[in-house]
Amino acid sequence: MSIKKANKLPLIILVIILSFSLAACSDENETTDSNEDNNKDKDKDLPTEISQKDWADSKQSVNLDTGIEMKYVEMGDPDGKPLVLIHGMTDNSRGWSLMAPYLAEDFHIYMIDLRGHGDSDKPDMGMYPISLYASDIASFIEEMDIEEPDIIGHSLGSAVAQTFAINYPDKLDKLVLESSSPIEGGDTTMYEQVLEFGENQPDDEFMDNWYSNPNPVDEEFLSYEKEESQKLPPYDWRQIAKGSGFSNLTPFMDELDSETLILWGTEDELADEKLQEDLKELIPHADFISYDGNGHNIQWEIPEEMAADVLEFLQE
Repeated sequence: MSIKKANKLPLIILVIILSFSLAACSDENETTDSNEDNNKDKDKDLPTEISQKDWADSKQSVNLDTGIEMKYVEMGDPDGKPLVLIHGMTDNSRGWSLMAPYLAEDFHIYMIDLRGHGDSDKPDMGMYPISLYASDIASFIEEMDIEEPDIIGHSLGSAVAQTFAINYPDKLDKLVLESSSPIEGGDTTMYEQVLEFGENQPDDEFMDNWYSNPNPVDEEFLSYEKEESQKLPPYDWRQIAKGSGFSNLTPFMDELDSETLILWGTEDELADEKLQEDLKELIPHADFISYDGNGHNIQWEIPEEMAADVLEFLQE
């Protein structure tokens, strides 16, 4: 080896080290840059209506400090008050697609896919506790730089919304609970039913029953909802169902002090009248509206009527 070549060797090593360091920095900043891009785009024009065909392609993503990538759909007035919509069990952001257009003129709407649902990450972790969903929502709000949104939760989403309101009272304004009930834990009925799937996805008969409604619902919407829920991995169904029967929130309900509206359909077989009476006792300051002849999915059966009631409450 000549002296001239030997002198070049440390320089070559330094270049290699710097290259690896820059690559590592690039990977480390990729998540931050992605989230910053989401925040920079807050002032962009947003749709006020999205077709069922285009819904999945309208989803954006954000990386949360809870360790998942969350998908969401944004609609409405970029300068409007923020409104976060949380869907029900095995549904996804599409679950709000029929009602959101009636709210879009007044609100900046964020419709999320919960962990394990839709196109968000589905980590294999045994169960998804409701408190973990609430932590994901808190992280989403921070990453998106959302200040004190109103929150609407449907079914499982209403359990998440209750938990969020107790755990993060300074991060929200008003609360709407649709087709809700007290979160008492210990009910393993759904989990036992899901165990019967084994390593298979639920069959068409199960999905038809899972998405049955006492009143007509937009058929195109329902076909997408069934297909997207049915293709969730079997382990994911188990984790969702197991987590929903795990939590007991009732000892802490006196800490829920957000202005609250409870919405209930009289034909709701999952959250019956007795559960509504129990819920009203736990949240005695809540307003309550019942919809005669409607079932568990009010926002699908009568989206315009429900939206009008929600608007009146949120805009008081």
